[in-house]
Amino acid sequence: MNKTNTRAMVETAFVSAIGVMLDAISVYVPGFAFLAFLVTPAAIGIIGTKWGRKYSISAAVITTFLSVVLFGPWNGLAVGLFAVVGVGVGEGNRLSLGTIKRLLLPSIAMFIAVLVSLISQVYISGIDLSMIDTQMTEQARTLAEQALQTNPNMTQEQADLFLERMNKLTASLKDMFFVAVAIAAVVYSYVTIQISIWLGKRLHISIPRFLPIEEWKMPIWSAGLYALGIIGLYGVPHINMESSWITSWITTISNNLILLGSSMCSIHGFAALADLMSSYRISNKLKWILLGVYAFFFGQALAIFGVIDMFLDLRTRYKARQS
Repeated sequence: MNKTNTRAMVETAFVSAIGVMLDAISVYVPGFAFLAFLVTPAAIGIIGTKWGRKYSISAAVITTFLSVVLFGPWNGLAVGLFAVVGVGVGEGNRLSLGTIKRLLLPSIAMFIAVLVSLISQVYISGIDLSMIDTQMTEQARTLAEQALQTNPNMTQEQADLFLERMNKLTASLKDMFFVAVAIAAVVYSYVTIQISIWLGKRLHISIPRFLPIEEWKMPIWSAGLYALGIIGLYGVPHINMESSWITSWITTISNNLILLGSSMCSIHGFAALADLMSSYRISNKLKWILLGVYAFFFGQALAIFGVIDMFLDLRTRYKARQS
C-alpha cells in the first residue's frame, strides 16, 4: 500500500469519525443538529474532491452504518440522505462540472435517496400514504378541541377556521410533495457546495469556481410558470366542470406550478438584489443579513422583484448608468 492511499484512508476515517461525533451531538443536544447536517456532507464532499468517488462513498457508508448502529435506523437514514449530497458535491468538484451540473448532481442524488427512503419506510412500517392527510386532519381536530378546552378566549369559529386552514395546508403539502422535495434538495445542495468551498479554501484544496449567486439569472419562462399557476388556481372556481377530478387535477398542477415558478423567480430576485447591494458596496456580512431578513419576511415580494428584473434587467441598467 503506497503512501497516498494510506493518507486517503486515514482522512476518510477521520471524516467518518467527525460525522459520527456530530451526529451524537445532534442526538443529545438537538439544538446543534444543524452541525451534523451541514458540516458532515461538506466534509465528505472535500474527501471526494481530493481523493475521488471511492473514498467519499466509503466515508458516507461508514458514517451512515455507524449512525444506524449507535443511534438507530431512522437517525442513520437521515444521516445517509445528507451524506449522499456530500458524495454528489465531491464528484461535481472533482470532474470540474459547470455550475448547473454541479448543483443538479447532488440534488438529483438527494431526491432519489428521499424517494427510496420513503418507499423503504412505507414497506417496513406498513404506513398507508393515502391515509396520511386523514390522520393529520384528525390531529388538527384534536388540537382545536384541546385549545377550546384550555383557552377560554378561543371561540368555536376560530377553532373551525384553524381546522379549515389545516385541511387546506395538508391537501397542498400532499399535492406538492415531490416539487417541494426537489426544491429543498437544490437549496440544501447549494448550501453544502458553499460550505465545501469554504472548507476547501482553508485546507488549501483547489475547487473549481462556482458561479456567485449575484450572477445567477433564471430563464424567463419561470415567470410564465408562475403566471400559469396563478391563472389555473384562481380561474378554476369560475369554470363550471362536470368532473370534479378534472378540477382537482388542475388545482394540483397549478399549485405545483406556483411553487416551482415562484421559487425560481425568488432565486432570480434574490440574485438581483444581492448584485444591486454589491454595486452599492455594502459589506458582505451586512448584505447577507439584510437579504436573509428580506427573504424570510418578504418572500413573495422577492419573487415579484425577480419577475420585474427578468423583463426590465435592472442589474444591467444600473451598471450601465454607473459607467
